Amino acid sequence: MTKSEHGTRAEAVYQELRGDILAGRLRPGERLKFPDLGARYNAGVGAIREALARLVEQDLVRSQPHLGFHVVPLSADDLRALTEARIELEGLLFRRSMQLGDMAWETGIVSSHYALERTPQHDPSDPDLVTDAWTKVHGEFHHALLAGSGNTKILNIALLMRDTAAVYQTWSQQQRLMSRRTVVAEHRNLMELALARNIEAGVAALSEHISRTTEVLLAHLDLMSHEDAEA
Repeated sequence: MTKSEHGTRAEAVYQELRGDILAGRLRPGERLKFPDLGARYNAGVGAIREALARLVEQDLVRSQPHLGFHVVPLSADDLRALTEARIELEGLLFRRSMQLGDMAWETGIVSSHYALERTPQHDPSDPDLVTDAWTKVHGEFHHALLAGSGNTKILNIALLMRDTAAVYQTWSQQQRLMSRRTVVAEHRNLMELALARNIEAGVAALSEHISRTTEVLLAHLDLMSHEDAEA
């Protein structure tokens, strides 16, 4: 295999493995063994190792001496810390975007919101599951809100934290609880505040949006811990 072919295969493995983690097909805390991954992705050790290294940098995979690699586990304390960091960083980026964003930024928000509203959120075969397509456009909408900040380094950090949060969202099975929220209205409100350049209200709405999701996830984690204790 040439160097170019190896790089292409490593990229493909990375994308597939990342997608399986974010979609919940690989469980939080699950061991990632090279023989299993090789068979799953039809790839060699080198390509798998490169993909895992990239995912470790993104905090979607963790590595421990003598134990190898595993998917990031669920932790209430970790989720609280993650939420605090996200509110600070995403609030900063959203504020800067409303101050500095141009017409292309506004267009990106409108087009991504259009796609978000028209993409089915739930899988028809299992109404409790969120579709991969909705997860994708949901991430693109939140990316669009922050993309006008002009600081790609902070933006990249914020996007990595959103990916980690997506693992919690996938495994929370919170859709029935989330139905009590008007998530569609929250997203539309964020778009309208952004386009109006209503900075203080926009930052407050984004903070509340993130916090509400975390409250649901923490409630689910607490329920899971009680079920485990009773098992």
